[in-house]
Amino acid sequence: MNVDRTELEEELANLFAQGVDAPLHDDAFNRLALEVFAHQFAHNRPYAAYCQARRKNPETLVHWEQVPALPTAAFKEADLTTVSAEEVSVTYLTSGTSRFGEVRGRHLLPDTHLYDASLEPNFKAHVLPDLDQIRMLIVGPSAEHAPQSSLGHMNSRVLERWGAAGSGIFWNEAGPQFEALVDMLTDATMHDEPVCLLGTAFGLLHLIDWLTERGLDFELPFESRIMDTGGYKGRSREVPKGELYRHYGERLAVPLTHVVNEYGMTELGSQFYDSSLREWLGTNEATHLLVHNRRKLPPPWVRVQVVDPESLEPVTDGSPGLLRFYDLANLHSVLAVQTDDLGIWRGGGFEILGRASGAEPRGCSLAVEDFLGAQGG
Repeated sequence: MNVDRTELEEELANLFAQGVDAPLHDDAFNRLALEVFAHQFAHNRPYAAYCQARRKNPETLVHWEQVPALPTAAFKEADLTTVSAEEVSVTYLTSGTSRFGEVRGRHLLPDTHLYDASLEPNFKAHVLPDLDQIRMLIVGPSAEHAPQSSLGHMNSRVLERWGAAGSGIFWNEAGPQFEALVDMLTDATMHDEPVCLLGTAFGLLHLIDWLTERGLDFELPFESRIMDTGGYKGRSREVPKGELYRHYGERLAVPLTHVVNEYGMTELGSQFYDSSLREWLGTNEATHLLVHNRRKLPPPWVRVQVVDPESLEPVTDGSPGLLRFYDLANLHSVLAVQTDDLGIWRGGGFEILGRASGAEPRGCSLAVEDFLGAQGG
């Protein structure tokens, strides 16, 4: 299968621009996924070697579910990109430890064109479905301060795209700038302007602690919201999500309906958000918006599987397992990414259960061994 990269990239960008409510039937997704796989097989040499070792190639595959998935750990062991080293202008790094010493996983891209094309309609639909602009207050890095962070790029991009006057990033090399942030929260409250507070769960927990220590709280204007991301892996303090969300209500007056958790990773070009705010705006009913059992709806250009940790075979709906993503926005790397995050598929979306405890799940570990073996390592 001969695939023109430029034509495929533009077709994907146009697809993403149709938004998250435009259906993408499985036959259409299947065609695109197989074209993406063929392009990656031809140009991503480490991945192609892995597929050949498993006797998978564009001539033998007929469905996207047959595309070999690579564990996220493989991004620490090889440059999994379809473009040459000279073409790489964007490098997003993750953290972690390789079997060969300290090394960070890396996602290498020629540019952010497809990343942004996937990011923007998905963010708008889930975080700002009812607003075209809002005062954005970001407790996290910018692209300038963290050029190798996909989260930093996301922060800067959404600020540029939807940030109203008074928006800003309250983070620099020294860490969070809570004094300046409180000034903006005070100003927004005085002028009855809603805000969108964005940050990692750990960073926002520190904000709550900072406010609590000083006896500060805010009645943020109606339509204010919070988007938090990530968890507490490797951190010194951990609190249950329910407790953190209770603090959002007590210290900032942001209700559960307007708290949206984002799930993403360096190795993926797409992100995933709680459907809570969209669903509440559509029904004005909050009975299904508990802190737990929230679901994330993948955009049409992503397919999600939940697989057994040992066999890596799909489990039945409603059974827990490891999350696997087939993301068309990953044109320039690997379509199928196997995570070691636990989840469950229910009601057309997935719930995050947390990270698999202890060592790398056996299925992922064996897949990485197979990958290294295919590289001759």
